[in-house]
Amino acid sequence: MTDKPNFILVPNRLDPKYWIRKNRHNADNLELSKMIAKHLILHRIWHGLTQNKIALDLSVSHQQIQKFESCTNDIFLVQVLKIFKNRKWNIEILGSNPHDVLIEWLKHDYYNSDKYPDKYHKIIDAWKLLDLKAEKNYYKK
Repeated sequence: MTDKPNFILVPNRLDPKYWIRKNRHNADNLELSKMIAKHLILHRIWHGLTQNKIALDLSVSHQQIQKFESCTNDIFLVQVLKIFKNRKWNIEILGSNPHDVLIEWLKHDYYNSDKYPDKYHKIIDAWKLLDLKAEKNYYKK
């Protein structure tokens, strides 16, 4: 007769099974993914860049950037850092609310203007679309 151990095995962090990705898509990570996507959209449109130009920074296709910006695919921190470094963007902004950053930039660059520039409306429209579709895209897998 063999005795079974009377303790529960807790998975070791070095065990590949510990890192199964099925539970990583949750509400907290969705909000984080949306915030990063909004920052990418904000920076890209504000600086007049296309998804193709951002894709060149990562050596990926523009479709991959579309997926990052729509929360269909997760972007790795290393990829975000590479984009910000290549474009000489302030990485500390990522911890801020994207809408607050946009308002601050408007005050700085368009303080005497009576109306918002076209890029403001493009950014807001892209954010609205993201808010509508992000949850569906994020949990699609």
